[in-house]
Amino acid sequence: MAEYNFKTGVSAGEYRAFLNSSPAYCFTQLPEWSEVKDNWAHDICMLYKDDVPAVGALLLIRHLPLGKKLIYSPRGPVGDFGDREAMREFAAELKKYAKKIGAIAVKIDPFVIRENYENQKAADFGNSFDETVSVMQECGFIHRGFSLDINAYFQPRFNMAVPLFNENGPIDSAGFLKAVPKKTRYYMGSFHNSKGIEFIKADPDDDLSEFVRLLGQTEKRQGISLRNEEYFKKIRHAFGDRAVIYYARMHLDKYVEYLEGLIAKKQNIPENTRKLDEARALIEEKGNTVNLAASLVIMPDPQAKLKIAEYLYAGSDLSVLSTLCASVGLIYAGVCDSIDAGCDYFNLGGVDGSFEDHLSKFKIKFVPHIFEYVGEFDMPVDKIMYLGFEKLLPAAKKAIKKIRK
Repeated sequence: MAEYNFKTGVSAGEYRAFLNSSPAYCFTQLPEWSEVKDNWAHDICMLYKDDVPAVGALLLIRHLPLGKKLIYSPRGPVGDFGDREAMREFAAELKKYAKKIGAIAVKIDPFVIRENYENQKAADFGNSFDETVSVMQECGFIHRGFSLDINAYFQPRFNMAVPLFNENGPIDSAGFLKAVPKKTRYYMGSFHNSKGIEFIKADPDDDLSEFVRLLGQTEKRQGISLRNEEYFKKIRHAFGDRAVIYYARMHLDKYVEYLEGLIAKKQNIPENTRKLDEARALIEEKGNTVNLAASLVIMPDPQAKLKIAEYLYAGSDLSVLSTLCASVGLIYAGVCDSIDAGCDYFNLGGVDGSFEDHLSKFKIKFVPHIFEYVGEFDMPVDKIMYLGFEKLLPAAKKAIKKIRK
């Protein structure tokens, strides 16, 4: 039998090196994520097999009433789930640690994705979907099922991610344009350039108020609650220049010139005259420059083996020139930068597993791969308190939804 050693308080540098030696991991396992989630305590644990790192996890620790805690590892742990012996050892030591600090349970949702979902030729994420479920149940974890509901778990169980490769290897921007449907491709590149829209990256000293305003427009339309300005400042501070904010910026004088040109050529005069009047009115109201939409993308660690750019948040003001589809151009800008950075995927984020929600219908236009995650597992530590927490959690979720509405 191998010799095992379990350690907590692992340094950020050592854990990052372990992650970057792994076949794949999610950005929420990076030490930087604990800086964003600073309303949780945190720790980093590692199991060493014959003195070599074998399994690791960033742990977020939530304080509960009565001095209790909940441990959550977002898209963790990371390791070879096929190594049953190591996983059993890790789970046993993690449970001891949880009991020691007064945790009622440990919740995990490993970054394990169903292989070849509907025969898509996905990248190798390094672990077997079915084997992971079996192994973690052997280790004392309760699998929370395979719900399709986007809100069933702490994080969506389905994501849509644009592959930046094909059967011949990495693609360039031309390859991406070729892969997407004609109707989607129409709203990329020259469509926006000709109308005075540019896609720019925010300056490092951007105060984010405009970014938050644009997200607020989306919140109002969809009846959801995203994050406040302080939260996005934490992301930028934690991830530095890898947290990229994009703006779709309209130069209205150029749009006016474009429309005047169409009218001079006698092209669709009534409609273009209406648009010209709208553009001139906007100049009077808002000035020459208007931001139509914005997004936040987290770029991967350059040392990661599988590089995934995360399209984390986006918002748009549809009260201004909504027919110009600036949100499509934002994704194209992010995809192009991700291709230049050598990324394997541009992850558009969570969707409902039915694929009937509005997010799915928008994201499917970019011909993504489906990431079906293995889902959540719970390891009860204090069984009585855990059962009480499980009964209260659904009610808490409903209350939060009511507040957000």
